[in-house]
Amino acid sequence: MENKILNIIITCSVQNDFIEQLDIHPAPEDNLKLGYEQVSNKWMEYFLNQNRETSEANVNQFISWLKLNASNEMIGGSLSYHHILEYFRHRVHIDYDETRRLWEGDRVSQFIKDLMNKASESNSSETSGVEYQCIHLRDWHDQTDESQKGEMDLFGPHCIKGTYGAKFISPLNELIQEHHDFNVIINSNSLSSFDETDLESVIETIIRNAGSSHKEVKIGVFGVITNVKVFLLTFELMVIHKFKNVYVCGDFCAGFDKQGHDTGINSMRNILAANIVDQNRFREIFNI
Repeated sequence: MENKILNIIITCSVQNDFIEQLDIHPAPEDNLKLGYEQVSNKWMEYFLNQNRETSEANVNQFISWLKLNASNEMIGGSLSYHHILEYFRHRVHIDYDETRRLWEGDRVSQFIKDLMNKASESNSSETSGVEYQCIHLRDWHDQTDESQKGEMDLFGPHCIKGTYGAKFISPLNELIQEHHDFNVIINSNSLSSFDETDLESVIETIIRNAGSSHKEVKIGVFGVITNVKVFLLTFELMVIHKFKNVYVCGDFCAGFDKQGHDTGINSMRNILAANIVDQNRFREIFNI
């Protein structure tokens, strides 16, 4: 029998600290309105200018501090305190608009379920002619590791190994556990997905075992953050490692905000000449 067509799907940091769906409801007494940019500046002031004891403070403590430090000129914007929670639940979490875009209609969950079902069905069939392998890049940080201090200082503690925030979102977390045979987790503690990880050797092993090549294999990418880790991953795959068929699903990528997402998409399209496709086209290409 001829070698199967090989599809590799790489998810990038699809974890609770980054994209968990937010479910915070407004309270009638939250009537003080603040502008997004103003709150963002206060956010940076609070976390970056505090000493190390308070640098790990959570968003609820930030809200309490903000109520005491919101000046009169800040009032009159578009955010009330419950919205601040939605926008700033975690310092690396995508903002509320991006969260809503990504999760609208629960489509990201349905897409993940469809992908896993298709992979399981195809890999178990002797006549399908297509093999799927999924690689999940996981931010996995250690606050005691001095080499990670720069990222921790810049973004704050996030995706600390073993914590809830570092877990993959549901249902991805459950489906990975259910289908160990075609899901591989790669722990990463830097912006490069290849630096000091097993990603290169895992991809090469998958390609070799399938009898495929860099020219033949199709690689699908989605996740966060669009203009940071997704962009760098796509650059490394296409430019450094010379993969010819890389497809980024823009519908299931997200930035810290929409502007950042659009910047990442445009950079991949116009600088890397990457194939940026929507959900429907991605499903067609990978027959999901």
